Amino acid sequence: MFDIAKKAASDPQTKPKQAQIWVRIMGYLGQVMNSISESFDEAKALEYFENLERMIREAKGDSDQSQTA
Repeated sequence: MFDIAKKAASDPQTKPKQAQIWVRIMGYLGQVMNSISESFDEAKALEYFENLERMIREAKGDSDQSQTA
């Protein structure tokens, strides 16, 4: 996931606002990985990943799916 976000953020065709969103996702991924490594809580991990999926859908511009999730 981190590689996908990094590739999207550094793509020359990505608009600055969109790149900023992808960098934010990279930061959130780092926080999630750190939290999971410190104390694994399956319910909390699933919550993190659901939030991450929402953020990625929004970054891709798929607003219809982000409203139904």
